Amino acid sequence: MNARTHLLIAMFFGFMYFRFFPDMAIVEKFIFSAFLITTSLLPDIDSPTSTLGRKHRVIANLSTHRGMFHSIWIPLIAFFFSMVYPLLKGPLMGITIGYSAHLIADAMTVEGIKPFAPFSKETIKGPLRTGSIFETAIAAAVVMFFLVQPF
Repeated sequence: MNARTHLLIAMFFGFMYFRFFPDMAIVEKFIFSAFLITTSLLPDIDSPTSTLGRKHRVIANLSTHRGMFHSIWIPLIAFFFSMVYPLLKGPLMGITIGYSAHLIADAMTVEGIKPFAPFSKETIKGPLRTGSIFETAIAAAVVMFFLVQPF
């Protein structure tokens, strides 16, 4: 999926998180959101043509796209530490949700992800092509969801 779609999907999941935990302080929401947005793009740092990969070519050239960076380990570790260190729950849940949103979106594409890399080569794939009209429709649906929300 494209960076804009990853951002929109992560924002949708972040919005749902705010609905489940409405008592978060505004500062905590901003910190959560900063981590959510950043990590929604982070898995593609291993691609030299991605938004982050172009800025971090060393990492992009040293790793395989949709390999280790597209596995569940980073969000699982962040979630575990969010339970162990409650004071860091905001940023760590931002990492967990942003990164997981990226993985969920990429799992819906024909390229898929290897969720247990490097321990397994099993791949989860879907029917969507990156940049297709269907990806644009998903992005538009998320935008429409936000537009119809009451203030």
